[in-house]
Amino acid sequence: MTRPPIIGITASWAPFKKGRPFFPDSAFDYLKCEYYEPIARLGALPLIIPNLLPEQWPLLDTVARQIDGLLLSGGSDLAPDLFGQDELPGSDCVVRRRRDELELELLRRWDLIRPHGPILAICRGHQVLNSLYGGSLFQDFDACGVETIPQGHRTPEKRRTYHDVEIFSGTLLSEVIGAGRHRVNSSHHQGIDRLANGFIVSARAEDGIVEAMEMEDRTRWLVSVQWHPEAMDNDESARIFAAFVAACAT
Repeated sequence: MTRPPIIGITASWAPFKKGRPFFPDSAFDYLKCEYYEPIARLGALPLIIPNLLPEQWPLLDTVARQIDGLLLSGGSDLAPDLFGQDELPGSDCVVRRRRDELELELLRRWDLIRPHGPILAICRGHQVLNSLYGGSLFQDFDACGVETIPQGHRTPEKRRTYHDVEIFSGTLLSEVIGAGRHRVNSSHHQGIDRLANGFIVSARAEDGIVEAMEMEDRTRWLVSVQWHPEAMDNDESARIFAAFVAACAT
């Protein structure tokens, strides 16, 4: 490749809100710098993908042809009806349907245009990926009656916490950062219930929650993690981004 790899990154979306401090009232896209800085440091060009309106979705074909890899970033909850459920009382879902529908459409077009195009999915992206390929989610651990590790997967104040995961040997993820026990950050109340067809679990938390998955046949480089490597300043996280960028450069 004679040019730097170009990596598309999905953006969060905030709806119109009257009287919002520091920002105009109108809707806006946004992305934490943590997602694109490690990519740029590795010499790749980050391209932030806006949450286009449905009538603008044909532009996603151009995006898919121009980028060499796709990073599905974290953010709001996926709408329960998109994985076949009604919202449960007390589920505490914060849904941004415009983003949900855009990302699912983007992934469909990415599969058609770049069926072997690399994907790195993080937190929400991990859940979007599983839902697109026919899996389902726990829309809220508490509302679904799921018993989780004592410290939970986020604090009662909806802040990040930390816990261990077990990465299974023989997986792509184990080749990237090593098999065995790893300490990761955690900030989610949704999680994978039924795994999508064609995927395998590459890491779990002690309570059984799926913390990472990947494609069974490895026809594309794909790593999908529930934690936030972009927000962890350690060697394991750096190796995830380095392996992703290397895959996008081939």
